[in-house]
Amino acid sequence: MRRFPFFLLALLGPGCAQLQYKLAVSSTAEVLRRGATSLEMEPDLKLARDALPGTLKTIDSFLAAAPTQPVFLTLTAQGYTQYAFGFLEDDLEELGSRDTPERRALVERITGLYDRATEVGVRLAEVDKKGLGVAMKKDLGAVEGELKRLGKKAAPGLYWAGLAMASAINLHRDDVDRVAELPKARALLERAYVLDSSYATHGPALALGVMLAAQGKAVGGDPERAKKLFEEVIAATGGRYLMAKVLYARFYGAVTLDRELFDAQLKNVLGTPASVWPEQRLANELARRRAARYVKQGDDLF
Repeated sequence: MRRFPFFLLALLGPGCAQLQYKLAVSSTAEVLRRGATSLEMEPDLKLARDALPGTLKTIDSFLAAAPTQPVFLTLTAQGYTQYAFGFLEDDLEELGSRDTPERRALVERITGLYDRATEVGVRLAEVDKKGLGVAMKKDLGAVEGELKRLGKKAAPGLYWAGLAMASAINLHRDDVDRVAELPKARALLERAYVLDSSYATHGPALALGVMLAAQGKAVGGDPERAKKLFEEVIAATGGRYLMAKVLYARFYGAVTLDRELFDAQLKNVLGTPASVWPEQRLANELARRRAARYVKQGDDLF
């Protein structure tokens, strides 16, 4: 089979160049998508932490070149959220609750990453149907109206945006303007749960569980539903996703003052090897590290 000399491609006009560009973007997106699983399987926490910033900036550069490419949008929103939660919030917990310049600076850094992830997640959710981005600047009714128009393909964007938004709000509970946005974050997660509850290791169910438990019944939370959501995730993952048990203990157990559940879940995590689920090895390693910390803090939490 004869091939065109490379220089002749330029003579075929901009249509061919555009096709080449689209093929390059598509192939790059597929490589990055598959490569992301390698990080999720990483057992070395320091290696994963050191690798993530460079990886995120690489994906950022691809997203700048192809700002509506779904894989680039997904990996960017996911990456910033997971780096902020898995590593930087872990640092924040290690610092303790005392107000210091170091702690305030770290909170602002984490918030910035969550805000980025929220913006990119919304863009991902509205790739096929525009409107959510504009609605997010309006009231809850406008957001809920747009959410009804979105189908299953929007679930990843809604999940990452809702999770990042809620996480940022959690860091600024004394900021009235941010707290007022919490119903929007919940609306995004509720819709993601309806559209695809199993996405990202049952992420929508787990995020809602944390949100509904952390608020407490007196301030609009729903501990009973939160308990069901945590147990749903644990059952669906065969108990192998250790982070679900850690969050169940830390938020539902501690908030409802169920010390027995708190201790049992954390003991189970520490007694389970992170390798129990190779595809989620990194998350399980992070879960075991948090579990060890929460066990030490048990008496202070109750």
